[in-house]
Amino acid sequence: MATTIFRISSIAKAVTLVVLAGSLSLASSQAEARRGSDDRRGSPVKSDEERVAALVEFGKELFFTPISRPKQKQSCASCHDPATGWTGASSNINLVEVAQPGANIHRDPDARGQLKPPTNAYATFIPPFALSVNNPFVPAFGGAFWNGRAEGRDPLYPGGATEHISINDVVKSSDSSSFRAAITRFLGPVAEQALNPFPNPVEQHITEEGVCKQLKKIGRFGSLYQVTWGERIACDRDNLSRSFKRFGVALAAYQDSPEVNSFSSKRDNALRAELACLTEGDIKALPWAQNLTDAEFDDIASRFGLVSDQPSMCEADNSPGAFPLAGLTPEENWGHDLFYAAAILFNPAQPKPIQVGDIATCDADGNFFPEGVALTEERMGAGCVLCHSNNATDNGTEPLQTYADHGYHNIGSPVNYDIPGVTASDDGLADHTGDSNHAGLVKTPSIRNVDLRPTPDFIKAYTRNGWFKSLESLVHFYNTSLVDPSDFIAGPPPVLKHDVQRCMNGETTEQEALANNCWPAPGHEAGASFTFGLTGNLGLSACDEAAIVSYLKTFSDEAAVDLP
Repeated sequence: MATTIFRISSIAKAVTLVVLAGSLSLASSQAEARRGSDDRRGSPVKSDEERVAALVEFGKELFFTPISRPKQKQSCASCHDPATGWTGASSNINLVEVAQPGANIHRDPDARGQLKPPTNAYATFIPPFALSVNNPFVPAFGGAFWNGRAEGRDPLYPGGATEHISINDVVKSSDSSSFRAAITRFLGPVAEQALNPFPNPVEQHITEEGVCKQLKKIGRFGSLYQVTWGERIACDRDNLSRSFKRFGVALAAYQDSPEVNSFSSKRDNALRAELACLTEGDIKALPWAQNLTDAEFDDIASRFGLVSDQPSMCEADNSPGAFPLAGLTPEENWGHDLFYAAAILFNPAQPKPIQVGDIATCDADGNFFPEGVALTEERMGAGCVLCHSNNATDNGTEPLQTYADHGYHNIGSPVNYDIPGVTASDDGLADHTGDSNHAGLVKTPSIRNVDLRPTPDFIKAYTRNGWFKSLESLVHFYNTSLVDPSDFIAGPPPVLKHDVQRCMNGETTEQEALANNCWPAPGHEAGASFTFGLTGNLGLSACDEAAIVSYLKTFSDEAAVDLP
């Protein structure tokens, strides 16, 4: 797998360098940590910074090294390829069966999962699994995996995917408080999820002891482990559990690094270039920053590579730090407006309609204006922000926006019968909680890197079962998935704003459905978002749909990943 390199504009190059500065500093620390661990006297580097740097490097090496049975068949990167947005690496697999083959597939034809691997980029921003309070539409949020079963906390349900990793499971009582604090940052859903693919028979297919013994035989892992933890990798019965959990923490540490979460997309670069026009005081006065503590602001500034009062990087408009962004096209900015405007108003706190005078590239009749036209009437939007935002009050300008509420929803996706062994939809959250009322609910994925691909003709798969093969068809589904007005349960049956029908002639694939202007029945209809108006009858024109797709494509990170 070759390192992916993307073309970056002059402004983007400058701002991306800021983002990657932390990575370069980290790489320097990692190199020094490695040199220290190779000291002939065997004295490991003991500074907390170098110990953490060694942990991150250990996690990166482990992420890309095939550790499996049979040997050398599968690594984490086999299902989470940075070139494809940290998800499925094969265009051919994405086109048909979607679920990735396991290491043992040549010996066992059933060694394959039944869902699409979600992206692991920005996954360390996901909170621990928790039940919602007084929110019947979103009964739970957080956790890793599509159903949240890697809870990242003392488990709420016995069906949790792994034993919880606590700080005392991995650090020693003699470790410093600052080292304990640094390690605590990496604990949670991602660390616990990271342990699952190894023993899973349809993934890496190797026991905990087998992982430990393979790593112990590879010198670079032993050296980095000793630098981090001050002791050698131990695989005996008394120490295996601690060693294995430390491997998960290392994987989470790498996945929390600037290399995986680079914030280097076109949207980020455009926002960063406008923030460079402002002073730090001006930035702190922006809506997203007003209630932050100094420590919280500094953390955002560090992660995002935020700089201020830098004329050489500044790309100013009449509203720096707010949409429309000067670095985006009129169509991309219009897609943003549709993304953040309400699809239907349930209460005053929701995002409002797009206002008169705002600049659109599509009028109410669907006519396209490439350079934009001022609206003469209010327009409703797509309401994507209701699920694809980590802050309900965000308007698209938060630097660390991950575009996911991490809650559980059902959009009514059809069943993907191309996945081997699949005859019905999985039950989503219900498979974790055991509550039949949760059937069909799936954790909202981040849509960062949603269009990242190594070549223009590479096929990506969307939703947890990969039924959709393009952003265009997925956005069209959000717009038109209510095909029977009687399915609407939030009031009188509405008049449909489209002509899409229910598939009645055996159409089961995306290609067949699009060719016949129909959608198959949902895998789970109860609680589907189109039944109460959040999706399915939005009244967007083809031009509006294209603008939303254009905006989604601005989320692809442009920074390259240096493979080990």
